Amino acid sequence: MATRYQITQWRKRLERKGWIGLKRAPAPRGELIEYHVIRRGWLYSGRCQLSDYSPSDWAIEGSLVCMLERRYGIVDGVWRRASPDAGPKGGIVRRIH
Repeated sequence: MATRYQITQWRKRLERKGWIGLKRAPAPRGELIEYHVIRRGWLYSGRCQLSDYSPSDWAIEGSLVCMLERRYGIVDGVWRRASPDAGPKGGIVRRIH
């Protein structure tokens, strides 16, 4: 599992490339975004539009909205606005080491 220091360095590297830290600014609800979130040793990555999700998803631990908007249970995360031709919405989950 990555150390807190390694995760912070990962986030800072992405911020230097134009990504925005979740602790710095919330992800916009009405726009297509790309995200990377670390939660419980797993890296969640993908594209979504938060306004597509129901308000009840806020209460579901581990849901995308809960992680991105409430930042519940996450170690760190980043987002950026996706270009319109970025590809389909969706996500993947990978184990981090």
